[in-house]
Amino acid sequence: MTTSAVLLRTSALIIAAGLGLTACSSDEPSQPETTDTELSGPPAPETTPEETALAETLESDFEVKAVETLHDQWPDIVAMSSALSNTDEPDQCQEAGASQYNLILDAEPANVQASFTDDALVDQQATGETLTVFYANDQASADQLQQVHEDTDTACITEDDSEVDHEESSDEIDNQSVEIHTWQIVVSGQLTGRVVDVVGEDIYVRYASSYPPQVMIDEVDDDVADFNEEATARAVTAFEEAAAAQ
Repeated sequence: MTTSAVLLRTSALIIAAGLGLTACSSDEPSQPETTDTELSGPPAPETTPEETALAETLESDFEVKAVETLHDQWPDIVAMSSALSNTDEPDQCQEAGASQYNLILDAEPANVQASFTDDALVDQQATGETLTVFYANDQASADQLQQVHEDTDTACITEDDSEVDHEESSDEIDNQSVEIHTWQIVVSGQLTGRVVDVVGEDIYVRYASSYPPQVMIDEVDDDVADFNEEATARAVTAFEEAAAAQ
């Protein structure tokens, strides 16, 4: 696959969810054709009081350059759902991505996504880092939201020489039991993404970092444990703030 195709597909799956770690398979993906009708989609949900309060808190407590509620993200989510769902002969990566975006469209879980400034990145070699906080509902639990993101992460890593370092632990935040997942994905020796997921009873937080091509893992200055510690601290703070906004 050409570099431009890799970047196109990686960008496609990063737009709305802050995944930051997709790497494509060796097969050239078919390019879906979309129309204005396909992209119109359902109307965007109104911003909830919880989203408004959390967005204001994230803006004040973190060095971020953009903060978006589900309403703000809606056009990108509709576009991604349409593109991935209408792809001819989709591969497993595209199918997983479609499931992820379609769940968000169907369930409309309130969420806020914050993008950090370059000066505030945990890893200075990253191209960007995002923090996304989801409020679960009856149509999508926190576990379901984490699982569709994890499925996309896994489905999009198909190279024989890929490495997925996934660790899981338990903790307690504000008297609530949570599961913490840490991810690092390396493909052909290149670091493609690092992620921290914090999953509670009704809140799911994801901190994701993405990297440009040719960042070789053996040349990365920081250790993944150091990244996980700082990223987890940010995710836990966001979790606490999301709980306070409820």
